[in-house]
Formats: sequence, C-alpha cells, structure tokens
Amino acid sequence: MMRYRSIVLGLTCACMAMTARANDQFQHDFKSLLQELPIADQKVSMQPRPIVFEGKETPGQHDCFWMGPVYAGAFNIAYPDGGAVYWATTFSMPENAPDAYLEITGNFPQARYMSLHSYTEGGAPYDRIMDVDIVPDAGSENPYLSGQYGDAMGYTLRVMQGEAPPDRAPNTVYFGPADKVDRSPILLRHYIPETGDDLTGGAGLPAVTLVMADGTRLNGQAACDALGSPGPDDPQRVLISPALAQEDFDKMLEKPAVAQNYLHTKKEEWDVFWDPRINLMAFMSPKLQEVMKTAARVGFVPKTSGFYANLDNEYVSIALNEDFGKVVVLEAKMPRIPAKGADMVRPEDYDLRYWSLCTNESLVTTRFSDCIYDSEVTLDADRHYKIVVSKAANRPVNARPECGVSWLDWGEAGDGAGHPQITALLLRNMAPNPAFGAAVQDIPGPGMERATMGSYLPKPVYMTRAAFEGRGC
Repeated sequence: MMRYRSIVLGLTCACMAMTARANDQFQHDFKSLLQELPIADQKVSMQPRPIVFEGKETPGQHDCFWMGPVYAGAFNIAYPDGGAVYWATTFSMPENAPDAYLEITGNFPQARYMSLHSYTEGGAPYDRIMDVDIVPDAGSENPYLSGQYGDAMGYTLRVMQGEAPPDRAPNTVYFGPADKVDRSPILLRHYIPETGDDLTGGAGLPAVTLVMADGTRLNGQAACDALGSPGPDDPQRVLISPALAQEDFDKMLEKPAVAQNYLHTKKEEWDVFWDPRINLMAFMSPKLQEVMKTAARVGFVPKTSGFYANLDNEYVSIALNEDFGKVVVLEAKMPRIPAKGADMVRPEDYDLRYWSLCTNESLVTTRFSDCIYDSEVTLDADRHYKIVVSKAANRPVNARPECGVSWLDWGEAGDGAGHPQITALLLRNMAPNPAFGAAVQDIPGPGMERATMGSYLPKPVYMTRAAFEGRGC
C-alpha cells in the first residue's frame, strides 16, 4: 500500500525533552507514564485519498487552472463545510525560475467571505490573504471595506515563490519553503455566495497569468501548459487529501485503552483542535494524549494546523455516541454575525464572520454527514439556540424551526469506518472580532475550552426521542 505520511512516535523523545523545562513533579509523572506505554514502534499511517475532478465539475465554474468548485453538494472529502465553496489547483512553477510568479486578477464576490490560501506538503496551510486585507485596483472598491457592491470591484494579487518576508508586499501570498511545496499550493475560497446558483458570487473565476523574470506573460491555456496544470478532461485532474488507512484504524482499536476511549466513553467536553499529533494520539494512547494536552496548555506544544485548513477558521470537536442516547440536545448562544460580506464595513457590530456546526465521519473517510451554519439556525430573541442531533429515524417531531429547534443529521454511517453509533461534531468559528474574547481562537490551550467560550459553547445533553418530544412545541 502506498503511504502518504507516517507520524512515528519519535514524539515521545520530543515530549520528554519538553518536560526538562517543567517542574520536577511534572517531569517525574511524565517519564513514569512513558515507561508504562509500549508504543515506541507504533505509527499512524496517512494514505492519499484522491478528489477526482474529471467529469464532476460545475459547468462554467472551472477552467484549465481552477478545479471545482468543491462545496457541500459535491466532492464530500476533506471535511467540507456547509457554507464553503472553494477552487483548488494542481500545478508546478517552472524549474530554475525562482523569480517567476503568478498574477491573479479578479473581482470581489458578493459573498460573506473570500480568501486565497497557499499550502505546503500534506495540506498544511502556509499563507493567506483575506478579503478585508486586499487593496482594490485603481478605480475599484473593496465591498468588504466600502459596504456596498458596485460596478467596479477588481483586485490584483501576486503569488510569489519562497517564504514570506518580515516586511511583506501588499496583495501578496507566498508559497512557502521550496522543498515543502507540493502540487496543490493554493485554494480560493468563498463562503455563502449571495448570488443563488452562481457559486462565484457573481465575480466569475479570477484570471491567472504566469509572469517570468524577463517580463514574459503567459495567460490562459499557455499559462496552464507552462505550469503543467491538467485540463478539465485530464485524468490527472486530482487533488490529494490525506486519510487514515482503514486497516490501521481497525488495528489501533484492538488496543483495549483505545477501544474504551473511542467506543465506550461518554464525551462531555469539547476539544480545541490544537495540533494534529494530539488528535491522532487518541488512537495510539489516550493517556499520552492527555499528557500532550497538558504540555500544550503550558506552552510546550505550539498550535499547528493541517488537512487543507482555512487559517481564518478554528475548531472545537466532540465525539457523540448513540449508546448514551439516540438524541443529543445542544443549547448555547449564537455570536453576532453579518448577513453579507458588505456588512463588514462595520466590523465592531459583529463577533464572528461565520459559524457552523457539522456532523462528521472519521479520518478514514474525511466526509461530513450534515452541516448547519449561522443563518440557518433558529434563534430566540436573545440569540439562544437549541439544536437536536439525531439520525433521521430518531428525529423528534418537535425538532423543527416552528418549535424553535434546529435539527442536525447524525449520519447513517456514523464514523464511516464501521461504527454507526459514533459521529464527530465540529464547531467552526471564523475571523473573530478581537474584542469578542469568547471565540475558539481565544482558547489559550487544551482544557480551557469552556472557560473561554462560556455561554457560546453548548454542552451535549443525551436523552430519548420521547423525552425531547415531551417538551412540547
């Protein structure tokens, strides 16, 4: 089997080194725990899961450079969000041309949000530019700053090779270190297009020009040819997303501690996504995972990201298990969120740019089951919500907007890896107002989720369908 990446437990040594800076008791407890864990030879293997675009793209909304769009209605892989739309690329910059760059010219979309991200190997986000940071072309306006959609809303971006310098140029995104850039280095994202079926938000696709050091400019198909970008009918039109091998997943669940934690433990608190290694550690040693969370909380494990993440989003997650109840009720307060992108002319009026809650399968499939985003959630006069999570057969009759309740589908496949009783909830917060203070982005470390988010973080309550229906409408 072809392997994509292996995370070997040389982490053990790294963690032991970190404890040298901690107090003596922490060092003693940490080393004692490591001696009890026979995991030195274990590894978690990630394998490539292809997103095949050939023949599956939305007519008129892709070209030889931009593949897609990827959205909730298509290409269910790499945990797509219900409100997100994005276009990917697969290309390589010309060899021996370190000064060549891409020029991207387009129009601001009528959408809640837009950004351009670059990624290094394995789908790790490196750099990005967000709508409010983009200077419009001369004679144009940026609707996220002007508060209105006009006739002239053009922009020009550059995507440069190499690492981002301390004094970066405006309207510029950087690919990152040359030895870490793969063939999927940039993603264009829109959230909540405001133009119906036109997922580009009325903007169309940006034009891409390859600019060489001598000033030569290649556009359209000539640029795609020079970049080795596969066209719409090319079977190489594929984006690779990492996933956990099913056989490895099954083997890890043979460990009693892992099985107990994953299959038989009632999870009652959310986990901030801090570092992919911490998440994967649950399938190797739940005890060591807890130690790594402690190390992260005191500053020994820095926050990182991966899996083609959006740097403007951060997440908390929790696993639900039907063994503890077929219906899960979530109640909390919804942050203040703009209805459209142009509302961001008054950023002080909002807490977040976007909020969503999704049910997801496991890393074996990286699929989502269902999503609901902020404007789809039923709220009371004080912006409080009730969301019921259940399978369709267990949906209470009063889990409907008329009763002040939103419903989220658990997903018939559960984790998609043989355990239909389990689903993973993922709560997203995007681009918080620094003055808000209760966003996922404000969590200082694992274990501080509820203390930070307070009334904005729901606590899952398990119950029967009959018990919830007994609440009435």
